[in-house]
Amino acid sequence: MAPSAQFTSHRPNTLPNRVNIHAQASSPLQQEIPRNSILIVRIRTKDYMLWFDGKEVEIFIKRVENIAEIEGESGRDIKKQISVWTNNQETSYHIEGMPRYETGDWEELKLDMKRRWGTISPEKRYKLSSITQTFTSIQEEGGIQKIIQYKMLIGEYESIINYLKRHQHIQGDINHNRKVWYSISSSAQASIYKEIIKDKAILKALDGGHIIPRLGILKLYIEPDLEAKVLIQQKEFSQAKSK
Repeated sequence: MAPSAQFTSHRPNTLPNRVNIHAQASSPLQQEIPRNSILIVRIRTKDYMLWFDGKEVEIFIKRVENIAEIEGESGRDIKKQISVWTNNQETSYHIEGMPRYETGDWEELKLDMKRRWGTISPEKRYKLSSITQTFTSIQEEGGIQKIIQYKMLIGEYESIINYLKRHQHIQGDINHNRKVWYSISSSAQASIYKEIIKDKAILKALDGGHIIPRLGILKLYIEPDLEAKVLIQQKEFSQAKSK
């Protein structure tokens, strides 16, 4: 069943501020809209049955670019929406955690996607020890402080779990809440923990200690907190720049 989320078009009848993406470029995808332009054209994914599940990435990319040509979209329009054109959170996190998702253009991000899901790349193999290794590496780096680190970790973790389940290395409900929690930096833990306590979303053990919430609950608090930190940093940077 396709997800209910969709992108609706809010194009005005006239677009005085929109760059003429057909001028001086062989393709709209090669023409990037200036950074000071805030208009992002949204594609109705449901109309085009445009969803990506990590399979046949070349076909998906070709379909996206064909639609972009028809709609007159730019590579920037695609790049800003691509991570939501998926039917599972794992794939979205993988895209958002790619090196060029934030810093590169569509052509560069497209290469990252082909490297990750292209037919030329064999399926990555995991072992049970891969779970511990994934969390240990981030802890050795000082723990998660940024949202992009979190998305990369969760994307990799869910890929490992799905692989191990698919090949019957593990079965049943898997809950690595403690591993995820202790992968968060101590400074980030403090603000997240404060929100969990405020919402009374934490249980007490018989000896009076606190029990770390299950992973599904933790995710509801970790991601918004890290996202908020990004917004605060952007605001502070903007204010400092305007002085």
